[in-house]
Amino acid sequence: MKLLATLILLPALSWAHGEDKPGPHGGHIQMPGAFHTEITVDKDQSVHVYLLDMNFANPTIKDSSVAVTAKNKKSEIKYTCSVMGNDHYHCIPNGKVPAKTNLIVQATREKAVGNEAVYKLPLPAFKESKKESKKEDHSHHH
Repeated sequence: MKLLATLILLPALSWAHGEDKPGPHGGHIQMPGAFHTEITVDKDQSVHVYLLDMNFANPTIKDSSVAVTAKNKKSEIKYTCSVMGNDHYHCIPNGKVPAKTNLIVQATREKAVGNEAVYKLPLPAFKESKKESKKEDHSHHH
């Protein structure tokens, strides 16, 4: 019975971390430890990784590191990550990344080591929140 309750509550727990909403850089958020990771994927399959604090703010590279791997049953592609813009990491795949794969981000933020954050590619589109839908452009109704 406890397992069932956990399974029912699990989605609510992940929503509490803001993982269903875009992060401050428009990316997908996960919480691998005492910090958040936010990723955005470019058309060339490179990945931007932001290491955010518990309030989804203050991206940092100080005393931090990122390792990214695209992994599925058939292949494993490692990424080469370097600092970009003095506030995040830009990671370039060392090969062709399959359209459907798991993107595994292993991050350390200011010496705090996180668990693996697993993002499923392709990343899902964000659902519009009620607040955003009010801002829609209604000019086509005239």
